[in-house]
Amino acid sequence: MADDLYTRYQQARDTWRTHSSSCEPCRARQHCPAGAPLYQRLADLQDAYLRRLRSRGEKR
Repeated sequence: MADDLYTRYQQARDTWRTHSSSCEPCRARQHCPAGAPLYQRLADLQDAYLRRLRSRGEKR
């Protein structure tokens, strides 16, 4: 069975990359109203995924 947290993290990454590739404010790290929640979701999921890896003693 696929890792749901990892899958959500990767989907958020792909969504963010797609958005930021065509959004000048987001590329400049001045997130637009649409990009801010996308970036926050990516950051939150990345943090959760890395916390879980650390809690299991894995390195990434």
